[in-house]
Amino acid sequence: MTGAVRGVRRIRDLTVLDLTDSCLVVACDSVGGIGPKPHDTVAVPASTTAHFATRVPLLEVLCAGATPTLVVNTLCVEADPQGREMIAAVVALAAEVGLDADRVTGTTEDNVPTVATGIGVTVLGEAAHGALRPGASRSGDVVVCLGLPRSAPRDRVVPGHPDLVGLADLRALLDSGVVHDALPVGSKGLAWEVPQLAASAGLTVDWRTDHPVPVDRSAGPSACVLVSCRPTDLTTVRAAFPDSLPVSVVADLTEEAP
Repeated sequence: MTGAVRGVRRIRDLTVLDLTDSCLVVACDSVGGIGPKPHDTVAVPASTTAHFATRVPLLEVLCAGATPTLVVNTLCVEADPQGREMIAAVVALAAEVGLDADRVTGTTEDNVPTVATGIGVTVLGEAAHGALRPGASRSGDVVVCLGLPRSAPRDRVVPGHPDLVGLADLRALLDSGVVHDALPVGSKGLAWEVPQLAASAGLTVDWRTDHPVPVDRSAGPSACVLVSCRPTDLTTVRAAFPDSLPVSVVADLTEEAP
């Protein structure tokens, strides 16, 4: 990754720095009040908090078509014991996308006692010029939902849940070349995200009604991911994941009416 910054732009929730020889893609997420400390609103293990705070920006960078190169965790907790547990979770998830522990860095709060959990995670990724995926869907594509929307406290959301897309499996699918565009689903659900995916390519959405995915339900920490592809590539998409993962065609993309 070399060269001066020639421009800065926003793509969806990402910041993209256009360099002379490549693009630097930046994604971030933060979580507060979720963890094991006495003043946390939602009680979960520290490792769970760190896992999902890292999952969101990693998915955003992968889906955009960039290769993650660095993960930065900024922890608002002490280094030992909670910080150590959270850093281990960040390192483990980064490994799923091919990043060694030396590609994970960050800091902890050791100056004052903390009574609630807080974490911010920033992921940097690199892509060649013209390789970013947003807006690459084509007329005639289908939109496939990988996984199901899940969000606490309504749902039990834990690392490795069978309804959640695995990062390593998703990366392998994206590297296969059959996916035109990809987009993690957040708190606004499919009803918001599918039209966003379509609009970025100048297309319209023809919703299907024969799928089991609740389109208005929050997907919280990117519990599910949308991909667009040709109908003939659906078999390849399905085969990229365990049989336990729900995979559903939720819409078709068509040209906008004149």
